[in-house]
Amino acid sequence: MKQRFIALICIATLVFCGCGGKKQSSVQTDSGSEQPDATEESTEQSRNDPVTITFNSKTETYHADDLSTVLLYTSYQKPTVTIDGHPKISKTITQSLNEELDAFQDARLESLLSARISFAESPDSFSAYHLDEDFSCTRQDSRIISFESSRKEFTSEETHSAAYGGFNYDLENGETLTLSDIATDSNALINSALSFINQQLLLPNYSKISQLAKHDGSDVSSNLLEHVLRDGNWYFTKGGITFIANHGAITPSYSDTLLFSVPYQQLNALKAEYHYTGNFQLNALMGSAVSADMDGNGEMDAVYYDTTYNEETGMLSSTLTVDGTDYSEMLYNGNFTLSRSAASDITNEYYLIDLDTTDEYIELAIPDDGLRTTYFFRYAGFHLEYLGSIPDLIDSSTFQLNNVLSQLEESEN
Repeated sequence: MKQRFIALICIATLVFCGCGGKKQSSVQTDSGSEQPDATEESTEQSRNDPVTITFNSKTETYHADDLSTVLLYTSYQKPTVTIDGHPKISKTITQSLNEELDAFQDARLESLLSARISFAESPDSFSAYHLDEDFSCTRQDSRIISFESSRKEFTSEETHSAAYGGFNYDLENGETLTLSDIATDSNALINSALSFINQQLLLPNYSKISQLAKHDGSDVSSNLLEHVLRDGNWYFTKGGITFIANHGAITPSYSDTLLFSVPYQQLNALKAEYHYTGNFQLNALMGSAVSADMDGNGEMDAVYYDTTYNEETGMLSSTLTVDGTDYSEMLYNGNFTLSRSAASDITNEYYLIDLDTTDEYIELAIPDDGLRTTYFFRYAGFHLEYLGSIPDLIDSSTFQLNNVLSQLEESEN
């Protein structure tokens, strides 16, 4: 779990292939009960014409009256979008994103109050609260820009709450995109997403949810329609639309967040201008199945991957299938090594990604955060080939898609 001993403000302008720049820092102090006690600033800037995204990240600490006990650490990323030659559009998008900062400030006051009460009741066993909100750009092209936000409140002992959100903007006017905006028939789009998610929930990784829903007497489809398949709970990616099921959205007894990535090919009535035209990339939660034409024969191939960790034996167990054929043994050979961090929790992902648009293949990428390594496979009609690995992660700012094939070739030599 995160531990913070200083307050940090980080202003980071991210380009979609990396970031860098000069840094500056300063420290302020304030002993006011609702003000942070320390603040430090740094700046990193880079640019990708014509759109620049700046993440203004601010981390603060709040102490108890004794000034020695930290009650709360907060961290917030404030995205700013700048489009060359279009100041009004830039301002419209940034003002919309600023509304989330107002909501975070309300959450900060609630967390600080909870921390004060907890400290007053049990000062000897008190553990500082943390409230973090992060943003990531999930897709940006000539037509749209999308963000995922994640807000988490936790202590060193437990996570109190976590909530995700989606923000999607039309770069032609800066307006927030709705499901009605992006579909010729929003009901058809929603129903196709509902069908896909319901199929995912039948997989073994989601058996706990099915059991809880039965215990709660929940109508899962109705809850998905009411709480998940609605505006504010989705965002574009390179591979599809991700829908967010926050705490209790599917059934009251399930407290975690689920992210369902529905491939563009599975979404009915999505307007042509919102399909992704760059290198195909589809994120999938470990323990879920996704479909894509992996070998260019015009037919969809179903891929399933999961790795779990047995606490009693200390062993990892991996499963990989393509179109029902089990290739799990390939994950146990000498070229493929996973760390404990590769085992799935509810948010770990794997990827289907097109490494080379000049060939017919879409590759499978399996990341390992612990080893900071990504392993690649290619499916060529009833045959799965291990391509090798690179010392980087797909969701890292240092990941260079154009360099992957050359790195894989070098790793073979």
